[in-house]
Amino acid sequence: MVDLTGYRLTFDDEFNARSISQNGVGTTYRDIRAEWRYDANSDIGFGRSSFLDSGSGYDPFSVQNGVLTITAAPPGTSSSGYPGSWQSGLISTQGNFSQTYGYFEIRADFSNNPDAWDAFWLLPNQQSPQSSSTNGHQELDVVEHYGNNDPGVYSTIHTTDPQPAGTTWQQTRQVYSEMPNPNGYHTYGVNWQADRISFYVDGQPVGSQATPSDLHSPMFLLANLAVQSTATTGSRFSSSIDYIRVYSNDPNAAAVPQDRVSSPDGRDPGLYGATAAARSGAGVTGASSGSTGPASGANESNGSTRAPSGTAQSPAPPDNAPCYCTGTSIRTDRGDVAVEQLAVGDRVVTAGGLRRPIRWIGRRTYPGLSALPSVRPVRIRAGALHEGVPARDLLVSPDHAVWLDGLFVAAGHLVNGTSITRGEPVRDLTYWHVELDGHDLLMAEGVPAESFLPAPGIRGLFDSPDTGVTAMAPPPYAPRTELGPELAALRRRLIRRAGASSAPGHPGAVRAWLDRCALRADGALRVAGWAHDAAQPEAPVCLDIVVDGTIVAVTVAAEYRADIAAAGVGDGRHGFDLGVQAALAPGVPHVVEVRRSADETVICAMATDAAGVWRPLLAA
Repeated sequence: MVDLTGYRLTFDDEFNARSISQNGVGTTYRDIRAEWRYDANSDIGFGRSSFLDSGSGYDPFSVQNGVLTITAAPPGTSSSGYPGSWQSGLISTQGNFSQTYGYFEIRADFSNNPDAWDAFWLLPNQQSPQSSSTNGHQELDVVEHYGNNDPGVYSTIHTTDPQPAGTTWQQTRQVYSEMPNPNGYHTYGVNWQADRISFYVDGQPVGSQATPSDLHSPMFLLANLAVQSTATTGSRFSSSIDYIRVYSNDPNAAAVPQDRVSSPDGRDPGLYGATAAARSGAGVTGASSGSTGPASGANESNGSTRAPSGTAQSPAPPDNAPCYCTGTSIRTDRGDVAVEQLAVGDRVVTAGGLRRPIRWIGRRTYPGLSALPSVRPVRIRAGALHEGVPARDLLVSPDHAVWLDGLFVAAGHLVNGTSITRGEPVRDLTYWHVELDGHDLLMAEGVPAESFLPAPGIRGLFDSPDTGVTAMAPPPYAPRTELGPELAALRRRLIRRAGASSAPGHPGAVRAWLDRCALRADGALRVAGWAHDAAQPEAPVCLDIVVDGTIVAVTVAAEYRADIAAAGVGDGRHGFDLGVQAALAPGVPHVVEVRRSADETVICAMATDAAGVWRPLLAA
């Protein structure tokens, strides 16, 4: 299975919204390739197809329920496009997003129509001068799929490098694999690195080749449904894309937030251990700046864009479904009972004091240490939330929501690196799902925590059988809080509580530096640096990020930085790097402070003048 531990999510489109146009301005994707334009609303395409913009009178794209569908229509559907060609669609991030190296993945249900030709591929921002009809060109085909060979997956490297003597291009330029069951959604990925290019299907490696000498520059993304040259007239057919995600292990890469996951079939592989930026200012995941000294103060753009985040909630896929770990005590009308000893028909006592029967119990097991870091549990230590709450350490899945300070919030949003942690390996990890006749709050180790909220048919994806309970999902107990000042205030309270209850003695002198303040391409303010308390060298420093006197984020300096490790600053796990939503009015000065949460001491700061130039104000 692909392991992206140490990678960051740098591009994410879950297709909750449509962001496609022919010029790309203000959108994620272009649907016309300028260099292949045929008329005002089409490019000439390939095979027997032209790729159209909706201005042609035929719109090949639709977005619904978290899926982008591309539909190919027979010749004559529109007056645009090459005469006699089928009309279909292509999306491209050219000019909006590109990246050198990393893991690139699409999850799609490709068409099994015999004329279909689906593809997800990468092209360089600038072709090599050596490119020609004789020498070839640079291109990386993550997957080409032909409907007349439905199980087949063709992954191909195009290069201007000469073919090695005594070899065929199939040996050095292509990986072919087959899926045992091509129906439904599958993931297709490539890990492109400086030395090797490795291809994956459904997270499993299927082959690799050496990286050619001319594939070491930024490449953009393309996905399309083309029509094969042998096609004649016929009926429309479609392909569906669940998501496109890109990751980087470059230490200077800036992470983007993951949009709301909206899997059409209830399945989602997660981020394979990679990290994403917080969807609000209340968390930390992101890139290390790679500098222990001051950074220049120019606005920055990492070129990454994403579709707008939605606000509606959809039930989580199996790997993220709310669930309890073995050993968790659940309050019932006969006392506290370990979750694995519960049975259908038992009555639990809810946070509101009601006694409600269990209608279904599910189970999902990861043998040995096979659980990826992304699905490992969150540990809420005893007393982390309030005095005596939880009564014992509570282990739940990252997406499991608890009711705290009037907020319904996922445990993963509360991680602070000290009293609430995530990612520890658990041997033979087993998650338990307890469903009532309505979505409610169980009492787990004394914490109000949600019961299982299903999507239709999702119960059948777990180890336990679906016993015929209705497919109708009940309404959620409450809306989830994923961003905003209330969540920031809650995280700050828990961080302060962790410092008061678990840190030995009083905070000591802090060494710290604010490496970078810069506006990112997505409009967020990137704040990066490091902080280390020599009196408590193993404890990460909890920090408030303050913009113009207002707390906009709470975070923990706990990310590994090789540069500060080499400089002898603790074990190097003292970095922070996050994007915060802070409206910075142009043309006026602003001040960003980093304060230690425990005592509100300002430990470092930067300011920008009216011209947008940043300068350091304070460093500890």
